[in-house]
Amino acid sequence: MATPSSSLMMQSPHRDVLEANPETDDSKARLVEELQSRGRAAVGAKSWMDAKLLYEKALTISNDANKKAVLNSNLSLVEKNMGLFEGARKAAEAATEADPTYVKGWWRLGQALISLHQPKEALEALNKAKFLDPANKALIKEVEKVQKQVDEEAALMEVDGETPSSTSTAKNTTTTTTTGSSKSSKTKTNGAASEKKSSSDMDVDNDDDAGLFSKSEPVRGYKVVNGKKTSYFHNELDEKAKALIGDIAPKKLQAPPPTKSAGGATKSGTSAWNEAGTWEEKNVTNWAKETLTKAILQTTFTLPATSPAPNALVTVQKVSKLDGHASVAVVRGKMRFIYEFSCKLDWQLEKNDDDLNCKGSLAIPDIDGTIALGEGYEIHDFVIDSVSDNSTKPIIDRFVHRGGFHESLNESIDDWVRLFRKEYGPKDA
Repeated sequence: MATPSSSLMMQSPHRDVLEANPETDDSKARLVEELQSRGRAAVGAKSWMDAKLLYEKALTISNDANKKAVLNSNLSLVEKNMGLFEGARKAAEAATEADPTYVKGWWRLGQALISLHQPKEALEALNKAKFLDPANKALIKEVEKVQKQVDEEAALMEVDGETPSSTSTAKNTTTTTTTGSSKSSKTKTNGAASEKKSSSDMDVDNDDDAGLFSKSEPVRGYKVVNGKKTSYFHNELDEKAKALIGDIAPKKLQAPPPTKSAGGATKSGTSAWNEAGTWEEKNVTNWAKETLTKAILQTTFTLPATSPAPNALVTVQKVSKLDGHASVAVVRGKMRFIYEFSCKLDWQLEKNDDDLNCKGSLAIPDIDGTIALGEGYEIHDFVIDSVSDNSTKPIIDRFVHRGGFHESLNESIDDWVRLFRKEYGPKDA
């Protein structure tokens, strides 16, 4: 991974973190989190170059495979939006190599290959993502779309291959006639061009500036001033004008010395790395964890009357783990909501008038701002700890793991994101 360009870093509001070089493992980990946090905010603001620099810097520091998979996946998203499709492909491939089970890495690879007009390869990548997450609606829809494109291209190839020989002969005849005509026209044109060229050469030979220009340069608008080749629009100033304007020669700007930071603590509510004053951030992790836990605990789903277990209820028994952070940042006067959490919860499926009672757990590794509202959150590590009847396992898979309860969790998390934005967003006067 190439290091971010120094000239671009100089212009970035994130120069403080882009130039930081922590030495201890602890300070490196804090810097990677800071870079990733700012990267998400930059993506939200569609500040693609800032996001690219931040993710590239994080990749030069992190040695964690799972973290590299996420960072490369996000970098692929950024480069795709910048039109750097080959870079997006390489970043996505790096994500799948770092973690072959990371669904989003395969998704990003598929998107990059589509942009590179490689539908067959894109379909292969998307099918790998679908294999890992077969219930993902967005994946299913995208696979069907790309499969249709591949089939249409294959059909066109077959049609081209089955063109009758008579048609081919007719085409050849037409081509021969046209070619002959073209050659004749071309000969006449070349003859006229030769005559014109001879006349032109004579003019150039008589021109004192002939030795300074190539044959094509006069067309581009060059001219000679004081024996030097320059733009046709060059304006030579007289002595009076020069005295009036004064010295306008470019002067080298002295850049201020880079700010050094060890990633230590700063005043409460601000970023540990924000010594340059270009980034204002308020840590709201405690509020976020409390409200997100509450939203998840209140999630329920009632199985429909047409299901094999009508009116059975799925509930969250406990949020056993919720790691991550949340903050509100102001970048160049604009407010950004930054959050990244992973959670693990215990669920229960039961029916009061029946012996049906099942328990288990699941994990949601990615709750962050790169996931749009309505897109859904991936479920990993789905486990059934106990089941009253083995025949109910298909019901659990259908209504707890793949749909129903999963969709209710998506809605609960989306509602929490809306609450976050409302709570810390601009208040109406």
